[in-house]
Amino acid sequence: MGNLIVTGITFGVFMTEALIHYNMGMAKAEGGFKLRLPPARELAKIAAVTGAFSIASALLIRAVPKHLHPKI
Repeated sequence: MGNLIVTGITFGVFMTEALIHYNMGMAKAEGGFKLRLPPARELAKIAAVTGAFSIASALLIRAVPKHLHPKI
């Protein structure tokens, strides 16, 4: 259950960042910033990449502490 929470939160944060970057790129191309969603096909691509990296992040968050040993 913990991995699902980490993945969900990471996806939400990364997806928000991706949409901001999308809008920044559109603003540069069009000359004015406004918040908008990309077309459905582009949104699906962004969500797929963001989802893959969210899963990778959750797996790393789970794995890294198991391999770190405190040095006392």
